[in-house]
Amino acid sequence: MISLGFIQGNITYDELSLLEDSAIEDQVHNLKEDMLQVEYPDGFLLDVGWFPSFDAKGHFQIKVVKDYDWDSPTPTLTTQSIDTLGKLLLRAQSQLIQH
Repeated sequence: MISLGFIQGNITYDELSLLEDSAIEDQVHNLKEDMLQVEYPDGFLLDVGWFPSFDAKGHFQIKVVKDYDWDSPTPTLTTQSIDTLGKLLLRAQSQLIQH
């Protein structure tokens, strides 16, 4: 399971932590657009999903959304690696905390 102990916001949805630290191809049935949502102060959300759903050749997308404006997320970070995902989550979270 993926540890989300470093998350400082309020986790409102989590299926990301169910993933194992193993090959993406072995977990494709768990890879979907809605995997993690975290609320932060001042109307910020951190959203993580896999695009396209259930496709081993897809990628994780990390979006920062302000005031539920899903059409203008900033930044959008992407990776295919579970290892890199944790680093990108920390980067996105640090930008939110600095606001």
